[in-house]
Amino acid sequence: MSADPEKSSFPVQLIAIPAAILTVIFTVIFLITESDRLRIYPLTEYDLVIPADSIAIEHGRRVYTLRGCVDCHGVNLEGRVVESGLLTGVITAPNLTPGKGSAIRDYSTEDLVRVIREGVKPNRRSVIMMPAHKFQVIHKRDVESLIAYMQSVDPVDRRLPATRLNYPVRLYYFVNRKLGLFPANMIRRPVEFAEDNLQTRLEKGRYLATSCVGCHGYRLEGGRVPGAPPTWPVAGDLTPSGIAGDWEKEEFIRSMREGLTPDGRHLDARYMPWQAFGQLTNEEFDLLWEYMRSL
Repeated sequence: MSADPEKSSFPVQLIAIPAAILTVIFTVIFLITESDRLRIYPLTEYDLVIPADSIAIEHGRRVYTLRGCVDCHGVNLEGRVVESGLLTGVITAPNLTPGKGSAIRDYSTEDLVRVIREGVKPNRRSVIMMPAHKFQVIHKRDVESLIAYMQSVDPVDRRLPATRLNYPVRLYYFVNRKLGLFPANMIRRPVEFAEDNLQTRLEKGRYLATSCVGCHGYRLEGGRVPGAPPTWPVAGDLTPSGIAGDWEKEEFIRSMREGLTPDGRHLDARYMPWQAFGQLTNEEFDLLWEYMRSL
């Protein structure tokens, strides 16, 4: 006795329809994120004078360190693979020296400024995961000194894999546009330099604190780091309602120079680059602390 085909046949549509819907959704997300990756941006013209004296170059080295460039590109600007895994793919901070494998060997001064301040490469497309949208606050003199330093370093031969984005990080970017995956999308134009005629101590302290706002917020109030993966820890409150009220200034300075908080916690350099901020001078720490206390 044969089975009734209408009763024994598997309802293929129960799998086919959801699979088709998911395929369409995944394809749309990929195409939207790929459109952002391939978007073309204008090439802003800049008028900069790059110094060549040793004082300016040393100042540029400090800017490179204090602004966090060293955390990804390395002490010698040799670059490294910042992230590699199934969720992200491969995210590379490129070699910035003139050695073999350099990503900027043929860049002009204007090319470098646009990458730093706008996240726009010479091909008019966005860099990937470099926080250029946080560097527009850097004053013209500091940018000029930073480029002077970059152009003065010795070549390092280091070839690195190209950045490759896996689907999960595209999906995360699609639902959380605060993730600076394509930072040129986040730039406010026109991209004019901020006023650098700092007069008061609070103005100088506020400018130093612009290195902190990317994680701790524009008022240094702390909280979830915008665009960071959900596994990242919450950024601390640096105002008088937080660290600036709970710690003494000497304790704050010691934690930045030694990576150890007053309550005995070790600061994780993956999330809090205390080694870089530990290179602030005593005067700079005073200015930063006074600004934190004023909030």
